[in-house]
Amino acid sequence: MRYRLALAAAPLLAACAPAFAQSNVTLFGVFDAGLLYMSSESASRLGYIPRPEAAGSNVHFKDGGLGASNWGMRGREDLGGGLAATFRLQGNFNVKDGTTGGPNSLGTTSFFNQYATVGLTGNWGEVTLGRTVSPMYWALASTDARGGRYFGSALTGLVGMNSASGAFIGNNSNVAFGTVYNDNAIVYNSPAFYGLKVSAEYAFGETLDSTKANSQQALTAIYEAGGLRLSGLVYNGYGNNLPAATTLFTAATGSAATGAAAAAARGFSPTANTNRLSSLGAAYATGPWNFAGGFFWARNPSHAIVPGGSDSLNMWHAGVGYKPLAHINVTAGFYRVDDNKNEGNHATQFAAGLEYSLSKRTTFYVEGAAVRNTGANMNLSPVYATTVAANKNVTAFMTGMRHTF
Repeated sequence: MRYRLALAAAPLLAACAPAFAQSNVTLFGVFDAGLLYMSSESASRLGYIPRPEAAGSNVHFKDGGLGASNWGMRGREDLGGGLAATFRLQGNFNVKDGTTGGPNSLGTTSFFNQYATVGLTGNWGEVTLGRTVSPMYWALASTDARGGRYFGSALTGLVGMNSASGAFIGNNSNVAFGTVYNDNAIVYNSPAFYGLKVSAEYAFGETLDSTKANSQQALTAIYEAGGLRLSGLVYNGYGNNLPAATTLFTAATGSAATGAAAAAARGFSPTANTNRLSSLGAAYATGPWNFAGGFFWARNPSHAIVPGGSDSLNMWHAGVGYKPLAHINVTAGFYRVDDNKNEGNHATQFAAGLEYSLSKRTTFYVEGAAVRNTGANMNLSPVYATTVAANKNVTAFMTGMRHTF
């Protein structure tokens, strides 16, 4: 159920009623949690930085099997002539302990860490301003058989490529290749034009004396005709992995000043073009079947890398979905990451899942995945926000429930 709060009700505001009657605010949210088994996890305390230390198997409570638990508010005010003002506030929360929020681009905690936007929408499309999910993610998920889920998908494959760079500590706003969330962003989403939708994004770096420093740009396109869907994306960023590189070198040297100097000596700077991701994908649905696949190119044009890391990786994936009944959905996908810098280093991931809808708002799910990591910088994890050791094979299973309101 969506809860709508009328913005005009009091007789005192009767004179304004015609305008306010067309305004509304919607409160919404998602609960997603379950039990996770991992055959091995990372014992490292440096986030996603590849390390050989492995912990043993574990069963624990896990937030986010299909996606993050979150809650928020969105509103719309009709301005006339087909124009409307919009806003959206949305943030993570943990079912296990009730904590809220997540990291922003500065690494500090934001209450509304997913969306904090205001915008305008009309027949010409939509423009939003503020903290947002990058259009890159929606293009990625649109042609992934597993839909960019938090468990065994193109999203976890993308995280694996970032891990292989050697300069990713887990902040999803500052990564080596692509970025799921952006601060200071302007996004334009076009209406459908003969089946084609285009999105463009520019995220300002908010750095003194340089517009380019720490900025990020994205352009995506999704085309749909009948059962066919095609996707494409290009993502570009400057200085995005500098915080991770500085943290890594600081940990190695024991000095913040020495760590910063070492990162600079390696070519990491706010204006270094270290983040470039592009992808092409396709999906085709026929009857209860859905077939999908895609290819990703991850590059670091400035070639600023940490020892053992990589500035050139590829990922390809293929998968299938089967929906025999309206309330049952089965998906499976295979994902392979190849390191072009360190020959022979690669990772493969196979994942499958069953989702059973108990109602329109409640889904029970079971998922399983097997990952094989080969190479000192390969630590692809089948579970989002759960790290594994490098050069180790991992199996994972999760069962949980997702409820929306």
